[in-house]
Amino acid sequence: MTPMERLLYGLTQAARVGWFGAHYALARRLSTSAEERRRGARSAPGLRLALRRDLIALFRRDLANIEAGHYRMPHDLIPNPLQRIEGSVRFFSDLPSVDRRRRAGTADEPFRSRRRGEALPRYYLQNFHFQSGGWLSRESAAVYDTQVEVLFTGAADAMRRQCLVPLGQVLGPPARRRDARSSGKGLRLLDVGCGTGRLLSYVMDSWPGLAAVGLDLSQPYLDHAAKLLASWPGVELHRGLAEKMPFADETFDAVTCVFLFHELPRKVRKQVAFEIGRVLKPGGRLVLVDSLQTGDKPLYDPLLAAFPKTFHEPYYGDYTRTDLAALFDAAGLHHVSTSQAFLSKVVVFDKV
Repeated sequence: MTPMERLLYGLTQAARVGWFGAHYALARRLSTSAEERRRGARSAPGLRLALRRDLIALFRRDLANIEAGHYRMPHDLIPNPLQRIEGSVRFFSDLPSVDRRRRAGTADEPFRSRRRGEALPRYYLQNFHFQSGGWLSRESAAVYDTQVEVLFTGAADAMRRQCLVPLGQVLGPPARRRDARSSGKGLRLLDVGCGTGRLLSYVMDSWPGLAAVGLDLSQPYLDHAAKLLASWPGVELHRGLAEKMPFADETFDAVTCVFLFHELPRKVRKQVAFEIGRVLKPGGRLVLVDSLQTGDKPLYDPLLAAFPKTFHEPYYGDYTRTDLAALFDAAGLHHVSTSQAFLSKVVVFDKV
């Protein structure tokens, strides 16, 4: 990388943190009382400093990975300003409804308004993050990425990209140019719970020859992903349950799963683990990115404990106590490594 490229990366990521950090601060001011803000500021004196330090460390790690050739510079390094503004308007427009649900403790609107004959599991029919529509509306698909970036003050995509390093050990060297279609050719990847397609866009930008599949239960989110991924014809998007995947045994060389497992009940989490083990080829790799768990960083434990109530994550508390190595070992996957990345962890498993 040239000095100018390093400077560009630093400036764009600083602007990103400033933009989404300002959204977080304003949303907090609009949604909490002065006493609640004072109580939060007193609760963990060293927490803000630790968060700032770990956030900087994440972006340094991201840049180091790019410089080392583990993956390409983000294709969306310079964002579309109109899309950013649109996302901001959607976020703040939905904020009063989010705050109303949070204060009332209600988050079952998708269940109460479900359509007759619509076959969706009960655990799925909730206002996750207290957002309008749960995962079921075009409006929620349009606001989701902004909402998550606000939550992580601009670090969500950088956390996602950390899975590309262990993934590259299976897929081979990334493309030097976006049109280098041979990179990843002959290999198949599945992204479980692909959502709006953010991770798949970074995967395909680095390995454009890859045959990739995204699986999600939300058609609006898949529609959103299709627009983002239109530049990469090697991507297929399928609607279906992660706990009952519509794929044959031993189909994929690699599986990714980002920010999904904390959204699942314990029983479903186990089923999804077995399904991943089933569709992976022998010697295949799973790269899981999800929230830190209790004890990973004790200073953050109070933050993890408060998160489910603040953002309506009903299965999150149980996730933070789950032994992931044991869960996937039962599904035939061997634990290879675990590393922390800001508020997330990257956990790697290989199929034995």
